[in-house]
Amino acid sequence: MKTEFLRFKTHLSVILMLSATIILQSCSSDDTENEGINETPQNLTSIIDDILSVGQPANQPGLAVLIKKDGQLAYQQTKGLARISDNLPINPNTGFRIGSITKTFTALAIMQLVEQDLISLEDKIVDILPELPNVYTAMTVKQLLDHSTGLLDYIDDNTDITALDNLTTSQVIDLIPISGLENLLFEPGSAAEYSNTGYVFLALIIEKISGETYPEYMANHIFTPLGMSNTFVISENEHLGDRNDNYALNFGNFIKVKGFNSLIYGASGIVSSINDLNLFVEAVLRHEIVMETTLNSMILPSSSISWLGDYGLGWITGTGSNYWHQEINLTDSNDYWHIGGFDGYRSILSINPDLNLEIIILTNNGDASQELSYSIVRNTREYYKGN
Repeated sequence: MKTEFLRFKTHLSVILMLSATIILQSCSSDDTENEGINETPQNLTSIIDDILSVGQPANQPGLAVLIKKDGQLAYQQTKGLARISDNLPINPNTGFRIGSITKTFTALAIMQLVEQDLISLEDKIVDILPELPNVYTAMTVKQLLDHSTGLLDYIDDNTDITALDNLTTSQVIDLIPISGLENLLFEPGSAAEYSNTGYVFLALIIEKISGETYPEYMANHIFTPLGMSNTFVISENEHLGDRNDNYALNFGNFIKVKGFNSLIYGASGIVSSINDLNLFVEAVLRHEIVMETTLNSMILPSSSISWLGDYGLGWITGTGSNYWHQEINLTDSNDYWHIGGFDGYRSILSINPDLNLEIIILTNNGDASQELSYSIVRNTREYYKGN
């Protein structure tokens, strides 16, 4: 995950030059995709449409974008192909792997259990999952949420990615003694480093406490109540494409990511669409998933990850030093958001209370899509700051 974040830095100059050109060339647009949008700013549509016209071919893997301002739809567009072999275009209900935005869902599920007094953030994880090794004894649920456990990453720190092919979440524990995951980067609570492993353990905790599998819990307590009909968790029981034909392949061609069939959930694994994620954001803001006080506690900085910025409980906060905060101006001090990067899939979900602005972008074309995504985010934010 970290390596995919860092790739973006090499493209910053390209993004900045592209955006500057687009702003100068912006003009009004009659794009039919945006008919019926309420109070659409006259030239925001043309700004983003120009970004897509320059950087997104219609016959290549692409992206889906949804932007809301003051609770109203300000921009929605899709461009490119979900699957190249079928010449299937992306639409607002197309399902993408959302990568690490899954962590936000996992964290919200944990906080639902906390609200019900079924677990505490200070509970030791080995008390809930006694099958974990003794070296994890000091780790708490909260430290899993804010990446302060010292756990290695089962993806980025694994020298044999092929060992993850068809591996399930429950089998990750069996991977620990043969993969070096027993080694810790630091004493739990003393520092922070991004770790997918911690969120896999959180998924197992959800299963242990609730008595439901993680996919069942998400469906029963989040997806179905919110009407997220195109959202599900990839697992050993449900693969990409099992539910319907409206899904985006990795780079438009592949079901596998990084060369393995990824069935491990908790840190990633959710498939969703821009329409469904819009329902999710609305529910978050209406405090339908967790109470307002709980959400407020989740979006406060809880740890600091040097290359990423400050991290709350399942949300990246708008504070901390990182290169896109400084150079792309992705975040302000009160933003809460998450990003996902899993092979060809790239995703952004951002909520900015100051601007009353929500941005959702899902892509399946790797770094090319990421460049466009950051350009869209930055230009949208700059537009509303100036208007």
